[in-house]
Amino acid sequence: MPETVKRIYEEGHYIANHGYTHMYSSIYSSPQSVLDEYQQCNDAVKKAINTPEYDSHLFRFPGGLVGGKYSKIKEEAKELLLQNDILPIDWNALSGDAETTEPTVQYEMERIQQTVDNKSSVVILLHDAQAKSTTAQALPQIISWLRENGYEFKNFYEIIK
Repeated sequence: MPETVKRIYEEGHYIANHGYTHMYSSIYSSPQSVLDEYQQCNDAVKKAINTPEYDSHLFRFPGGLVGGKYSKIKEEAKELLLQNDILPIDWNALSGDAETTEPTVQYEMERIQQTVDNKSSVVILLHDAQAKSTTAQALPQIISWLRENGYEFKNFYEIIK
């Protein structure tokens, strides 16, 4: 969806990198495959935003960085990414929108409140797939709750200067 990516970028949002295919067996076949996945996505973003020098320098491992079937490859890939000036970033709180097929707004709010748990800095795992429309509906309430609890929203441009 290059037009959407371009609009989001032009609105001032940070476009980070979560990979291109989301096909775990391919991505995690080797540390180099992870770097290649990053590059494929980065190239697509460059093309979409018409900015040849763009590089997000951030990667969120599909399926998360910690644990799982591919944990050894992920750890090796993490080192390779760091050697290439790419910071692996992961979520530390979640909405629960991937835990059930039909989450309610109340369910997502409860999961966020449980997993944010007074952390000083949070990255919340949220999904925007069509089947996850409840997450979009919950966002105003999520944002309001976070602000009421002292959290500020920052763009990665502000954070990684």
